[in-house]
Amino acid sequence: MNNTEFYERLGVDKSASQDEIKKAYRKLSKKYHPDLNHEPGAEDKYKEVQEAYETLSDPQKRQQYDQFGPAGAQGQGGFGGFGGGQGQGFGDFSDLGDIFSQMFGGGFGDPNAPRKGRDLQYRMHLSFEEAIFGTEKTVRYTQDQSDRKQHEVKVKVPAGVETGQQMRLAGQGEPGVNGGPHGDLFVVFSVAASKEGFERDGADVYLEQDIDFVTATLGDQIQVKTVHGDVSLKIPAGTQNGRRFRLAGKGAPRLRGTGHGDQFVVVNVLVPTKLNKAQKAALEDFAKASGDKGKAGKKRSFFDK
Repeated sequence: MNNTEFYERLGVDKSASQDEIKKAYRKLSKKYHPDLNHEPGAEDKYKEVQEAYETLSDPQKRQQYDQFGPAGAQGQGGFGGFGGGQGQGFGDFSDLGDIFSQMFGGGFGDPNAPRKGRDLQYRMHLSFEEAIFGTEKTVRYTQDQSDRKQHEVKVKVPAGVETGQQMRLAGQGEPGVNGGPHGDLFVVFSVAASKEGFERDGADVYLEQDIDFVTATLGDQIQVKTVHGDVSLKIPAGTQNGRRFRLAGKGAPRLRGTGHGDQFVVVNVLVPTKLNKAQKAALEDFAKASGDKGKAGKKRSFFDK
């Protein structure tokens, strides 16, 4: 793998902005999500998109990837292996051991001196809702490679986490050498696309909402989904396609700070493709009543081309 493949997976140039990368990820994760796309190979595509975004969405990891490729993005500088271990249907485990410890068995100092154990990384997959509201999961992995016993730790996932963010669990890595302290465990989060059509941008949530052209023209009160449950939304008369409505405080919790983001509802005005005689006559009457203000006395059919 070279250092352009992650960009190719997302369909963006290497010079793409963070916003362009985020937009491409949203589109592709929604397209290939295994709960939404049951075609062969969709799940593999989804995992590839997730892996690419986890690296390219982090400026530091992206810089390392651009310079060293995938190994650099994992902080391994081109070295380091992958260990065993597994969670309860989620997550992947990898070894983030110190390069020199792996190559020279403890570096250039006193071989009998206490040394800190190696840091480990665990990739935890979360549903859209788990990331929004937080959850608690149990991680099982091999902490000590010498005896291969399964170590277990509970991870309290805070509300509002996003793909690529990580949590450090001090002292949960590999045991130290010669009485040295344990390394740390880094839990990296990967968030799945929403099954309900929600999309996130930080603490803000976006949703596309279809409305018929009568509602858009005359106005009405409609029910829309939010991550916190259905709410009523007033559609004013004369609403145009693509108009965005803001629902204050109906977004995700702010991971750093207090309160919630907002939800934005973008309306898609649906134009009927088939009309019965009565509907067509009503629209003909509307067209005649509207007339053509630019040409006095001229009337034309609503369906004239």
